[in-house]
Amino acid sequence: MYGGKADSLLNLKSKGFKVPDFFVVSIEDYKQFLEDNNLIKIIKELLKENRRDEIKSIIKESKISGKLENKIREKFEKLNSEFVSVRSSALNEDGKNKAFAGQYDSYLNVTPENLIEKIKLCWISFYNSSVNEYYQSDEVLGMNVIVQKMIDADYAGVAFSIDPTSDTDNYSIIELVKGLGENLVSGKVTPTKFIIRRDTNHIDLKIGNIDVANELMEQLEKVVLEIEKEYNCPMDIEYAIKDNITYILQARPITTKNSCTKSFSLTITRPKSIIEMEIYYKGEYEGIKSITRNLYYFRPLFIYNSKHDNVEIYYNQVDLEEDPRLMYYYMDLDFNKLKGYYDTTIKNDITYIQNFMSKKITIDFNELSARLVRVYPFISLGQLAGHYENITPRLKEFFIDFRNNYDSIIHDACDYMINIIKENLPIEYKPYTYFITLEEYLNKLPAIDTLELRKQGFIYFGQLYTTQNYKKWLEDNNISIKIDQDASLTGDVAYSKSVIGKVCIIYNEKDFDKFEKDDILVTPMTVPKFMRVIKMASGILTDEGGITCHASIIARELKIPCIVGCKNATKVLKNGDLVKIDGATGEIIVLSN
Repeated sequence: MYGGKADSLLNLKSKGFKVPDFFVVSIEDYKQFLEDNNLIKIIKELLKENRRDEIKSIIKESKISGKLENKIREKFEKLNSEFVSVRSSALNEDGKNKAFAGQYDSYLNVTPENLIEKIKLCWISFYNSSVNEYYQSDEVLGMNVIVQKMIDADYAGVAFSIDPTSDTDNYSIIELVKGLGENLVSGKVTPTKFIIRRDTNHIDLKIGNIDVANELMEQLEKVVLEIEKEYNCPMDIEYAIKDNITYILQARPITTKNSCTKSFSLTITRPKSIIEMEIYYKGEYEGIKSITRNLYYFRPLFIYNSKHDNVEIYYNQVDLEEDPRLMYYYMDLDFNKLKGYYDTTIKNDITYIQNFMSKKITIDFNELSARLVRVYPFISLGQLAGHYENITPRLKEFFIDFRNNYDSIIHDACDYMINIIKENLPIEYKPYTYFITLEEYLNKLPAIDTLELRKQGFIYFGQLYTTQNYKKWLEDNNISIKIDQDASLTGDVAYSKSVIGKVCIIYNEKDFDKFEKDDILVTPMTVPKFMRVIKMASGILTDEGGITCHASIIARELKIPCIVGCKNATKVLKNGDLVKIDGATGEIIVLSN
């Protein structure tokens, strides 16, 4: 009714958001001004010839009638404000498709003396040549104008409910300057930038020097997300803060943000039960966040491949949390706290898990699951530390020591738990052990038909999705998966000795019988059960892992040439390929296929 900007402010005000008082000089008022000065026909003719400067001059020289001026001044008095802002609110402005940012003129700190002049200048900006280039139209009737009470802001700025420059939707961006926000919008000053995780309200990163309480930014983030919820789309919001109260000056849809596509890259392929996936996911997501100030976590995507009876595990490659620099900085800063947490809580959890496997305690699967989730991050962060250079020696030593001592504890405990569950399942459910969730086992088993459907294919991404057409599921959820098909193979040298041998690709125990002595073991990652083939191998190549992973530890112990973290060895190499492992450079050279 009053244009995108004014209608949005009216809506927000009606829903209880803090919006400074304002009134609208309507498009009908502008039309009346044109009629009073006999300008409609003249402007139409000038528009046909694109003589916009002449239109602007005519409007500037024409007078607003006494009746209209009195109407405007009466409304101004009711605002009870020494200063106001005068801003455009065109019918085509602040929409979902076009924002018209900066196309029309706005004026701040307007006084009663220059109010009428600034309203006319705002009308005039409707005919700016840049507006015609941005939105071609022969409309004559101009636009509404907002006259709003000025807030003498302590801080002001712009907030994006979803980062419009990122492929991920995990973060909001808040930019803040001291005083009025005009300096930010005009580019005169560099703002302090806050990157805030949407699901926790936690400030993950601050860039800039303005000192402001975290609580104030977190409260602003809540308002930003409430506005997004009200409009049901990502929002671009202008705000001002005075005496710790946040005022909303403008809210419009983000027009440059496409629906977010999450890019996932294949990391490993191995057998896994749904119960292990649940523990794996919670450990990588909830567990890691709990010890890294919410700065870092993984959200693994599991796709069960019924053809190979394996689970492909993908990791998001574009999220901000994939950059571990800040996380490791704070972990080193909090090293004594981390070490204390490990020496008390985690060591106690490990003792509980070991007692479970040695049958020294009563079985409590919920308790066991919770403890595995707490321990899991040390496995994951230890693996990352193994091939990440920018980490202090004490952190690296800490994680390497953990993995040397407890590398297989999660896997062994999950296997042990699954075996107990299998023993206790009714006979008709035993073939479906890997497809039952922990909650289902503890409470009520699903129908066999449901399990049969899962056995044909499913996806786990925080919850279980039964789907035979996983490509459609990925498309529906804006997820793209990538498999690096680069034919060059390199990785991290875990044990530096060169060897030539024949490739044998092993995914799980079902493949063991095809492995021959002195073959080169090629696998996504070794696990303790692989010892039978590891001892026969002349060399080891893995897709994943660093110098603290299971394959590295065992290779050094047994003095077997080993390169880890090759990314795509199982995809590029084929069974029977003759390859050379170069222990000096970390290269894998295919000699013949």
